[in-house]
Amino acid sequence: MKQSTDGEGAISLARRSPALRCVKSAAVVVALALSTGIPSATARPPRPVAHGSASEAACALRSVDGVTMSEGFPVDYSTFSRASGRIRALTLFIDFPDARADASAQARYDEFFPAAQQWFATASYGKLEYEPVPVLKYFTLPRSFTEYGIERGYGWQVHQQMMRDLLKVADKQVDFKDFDLVNVLVTPNAGPPASETVLSVTWTGATAAVSDEGGALDKVSVIYGHDAARYRVLNHENGHIFGLPDLYSGTDFRRTDRLAGQWDMMSLDWGLQNDFLAWHKWRLGWLDTGQVDCAVGDGTSEYQLSPVETPGGTKMVVVPEGEHGAFAVEVRSKQGNDSSACSEGVLVYWVRTDISSGQGPIRVMDANPRTAACETSSNSFNSHNDAPFGVGGVYRDPLTRTAVDVVAKDDDGRYTVRVTKG
Repeated sequence: MKQSTDGEGAISLARRSPALRCVKSAAVVVALALSTGIPSATARPPRPVAHGSASEAACALRSVDGVTMSEGFPVDYSTFSRASGRIRALTLFIDFPDARADASAQARYDEFFPAAQQWFATASYGKLEYEPVPVLKYFTLPRSFTEYGIERGYGWQVHQQMMRDLLKVADKQVDFKDFDLVNVLVTPNAGPPASETVLSVTWTGATAAVSDEGGALDKVSVIYGHDAARYRVLNHENGHIFGLPDLYSGTDFRRTDRLAGQWDMMSLDWGLQNDFLAWHKWRLGWLDTGQVDCAVGDGTSEYQLSPVETPGGTKMVVVPEGEHGAFAVEVRSKQGNDSSACSEGVLVYWVRTDISSGQGPIRVMDANPRTAACETSSNSFNSHNDAPFGVGGVYRDPLTRTAVDVVAKDDDGRYTVRVTKG
């Protein structure tokens, strides 16, 4: 085992528990105004649909330096892994002297695979070929679970010590080279149950340890317990390795219900609507530029959007607002990874590239801000389950003079939307 770095530049993303309860107020304060009135567009010239390099420059907002996991472009592949093509994920299993595994490594592996890789294949339209490479045995770390000081949001030094110790017990049996990322699946009987505290965490951006053959432990997801999200906790954690931020609130978890709700894997990964937002699919390279329309300048244009869950067609309209913000418009349906979705329709959300992970870089605009839906999905976080707009629905933001009018839906589930700016 070779000397590892001091952790400078390391990014840690710790999960939050879904067990918190909250009650939705009858009146929800939405930062951007919602109106049922249709904005007049008769005096507006038509705006041409924009594709190509000019539109990409306007709508592919740039990442902001100093912002943790900025939602902008491009993804920094010196810190994060690419998310297309063949991705090899070394998958290891660990237990502790005071928490020995009480089931086989195969049983633990089966909790996640092949379901997690099938989720990625569906979400990416086949563009991500996720290949888990398991070593089907438990490696017992030399220190006890208690001695490592593992708790929610544990720091770099704890992670570094664990990874160094993992190499001590596994390096002679495992070739750590030629992998894009590492999953460490902890025996689920180690530590408190996930219903009490969520320990799963991802580290990227710095090398915790280097194997004898030169394999760097620099993109690692560590999965604890039996999470409420089941296999999807691994998709969420690997999403960080691909450069995606947490969309839930890391400081006030209840606030998550007023951010992205259950509309993205990086928000509430146990949610009903569990696919990635089109913005994330674009950043990951799963959507081509030709599948994104960019509404630049004042005027009115109509766009036809096909559901995010299905391959092909135009998936998103982006309305840039300044250097660091944009509205995004997409269609969600009860298909694919969203087969259990509470509702369908046109989803409108606000993206900020200058807001860090866990602080609300994406906010979904709620078509029904005074109601919740599918309240059996959780004890809380249901207010946005009915967020999509149906035919005849209108989102209007007077501050930016932006309106989205849902005009029609065809028999194939494609929606026509009219976007007015100015």
